[in-house]
Amino acid sequence: MPSDDHTPHDDAAELAAAWVLEQARAHALQPLLRDPGKGGNPGRGHAVLAYLPDYDDVHNSLQAARYGAFAAVESGAHPLIGWAMVTRAVNLTTGQITVDSRSETLKEAIERIHFFDNNGWTRGFGAESAKRILGDLPPPDRDKDLLLGSLCALGSRGRALERLGDLAQRVWKKISTGADPE
Repeated sequence: MPSDDHTPHDDAAELAAAWVLEQARAHALQPLLRDPGKGGNPGRGHAVLAYLPDYDDVHNSLQAARYGAFAAVESGAHPLIGWAMVTRAVNLTTGQITVDSRSETLKEAIERIHFFDNNGWTRGFGAESAKRILGDLPPPDRDKDLLLGSLCALGSRGRALERLGDLAQRVWKKISTGADPE
């Protein structure tokens, strides 16, 4: 459920909850509402609803939904459009599969950046490689929401995505202003 001006969060939550309950009944799954920020591992094979999740909530919810079903009511702070494009998610407000409008250049860059996520893009080789790749992106592909959501779909964790988002902003600011990214 995308965060947009057309569907209030309460309405989106009702649609998502109804879908999750339908999936639970149809596939004999245990329904589960993921509380934002709560850890724990309830196991796998649930029909999961994540309400206004951050990227770690999405990651944990997807673990619980493995072999099950997953719905999210997106928060504006952690856009999932890139995740929806990678996974070909259905927008429950329209019934349409999310179209992947990412350029081939951006898709390739995401794959390359994901390769260097062995340490969450902390200082060193992973961060330096990510900086180089981010710096090579043409301006139309410098979309932090698409980048982070796509990498969330590939399994990157929230803290690592926050670091990468900060890194991307610094690199792109340096390019646009000539300022030092540190």
